[in-house]
Amino acid sequence: MNFSRTTREAGYVAPMPAIHVKSVPAELHDELRQIADHENCSVNEIILQAIKREIDRRKHSQWLDGVFARPSGVNSTVDNRRSFIAELRTERDAR
Repeated sequence: MNFSRTTREAGYVAPMPAIHVKSVPAELHDELRQIADHENCSVNEIILQAIKREIDRRKHSQWLDGVFARPSGVNSTVDNRRSFIAELRTERDAR
């Protein structure tokens, strides 16, 4: 009998990892609560959205760093530019 298959069939869902943030200033917590109330969601959801935005921003920034590190410009040939665009598309599709 496959244990993981049995637990899945029984509806068991493994718990998600938790992140605990300590020493949050009262003013910041109040602002988070106000945002959550305005958005009709929980403080937890607001924090998760902020974390995801920051991760996406960093990924985009790293991608741009890679783009700017590649050779390009007025001296590049049409074939070089086509190759460069193909590379970018391949990298994008791999994500």
